[in-house]
Amino acid sequence: MKQRLFISFLLAVAMIVYSFEYLPFDGSGIDRIFAWSWLVFALFVVSGNGLHLLYQKKQRSRVAVPVREKENQRAKMRG
Repeated sequence: MKQRLFISFLLAVAMIVYSFEYLPFDGSGIDRIFAWSWLVFALFVVSGNGLHLLYQKKQRSRVAVPVREKENQRAKMRG
């Protein structure tokens, strides 16, 4: 899970760095709106992946239920 988030984070940062020079920030009205909105959404992606990487809870190891507990529960249910 962390590897996928880290790869997504790096790809999003690389995409922003690469496309920054091609976005028309000094263009006409709709061009400028597109460039700024694209940049905002790309920053949302980067910040979302980065925050999830930082604050991800450690996954608990899945422990199988011991067989004796299961047998005791079945015995209690049967009466």
